[in-house]
Amino acid sequence: MSKLPLEEIQSLRSRIYHGEQELISTLTLEQFFALLSHDYDIGFAAGKASAQKEILCMLAADGMPAEKIALLLRIKTGTVLEVMAAKQAHIEKCRKKLGQEAKP
Repeated sequence: MSKLPLEEIQSLRSRIYHGEQELISTLTLEQFFALLSHDYDIGFAAGKASAQKEILCMLAADGMPAEKIALLLRIKTGTVLEVMAAKQAHIEKCRKKLGQEAKP
C-alpha cells in the first residue's frame, strides 16, 4: 500500500468533519487506512485514550476479533476485551433505561 500525502489526508479529514460524512462510504481502502492511521497517530500522540477506544469499538462493531484489534492497536488482548465488555455493559444499561422510560 502506498502512502497518501499528508495534504490529501488532511483534506479528507476536514471534509468529513465539516459535514461530508457520506464521503466515508466512497473512500478507497488505502484512503480509509491512511485516515485511520493518521487519527491513531495524532490522537495517541496527544494522549487521547478516547481516540484509541473509539477506533477499538469501531473495529469490534465491524466484527474484527479482539486478538486482531490488539495487534493493530498495539495493546493487550485483555485490555481490548475489557473495553468491549464495558461498552457492552453501557449499551445494555442504556437499553434497560430506555425500556423503563417507554413503559406507561
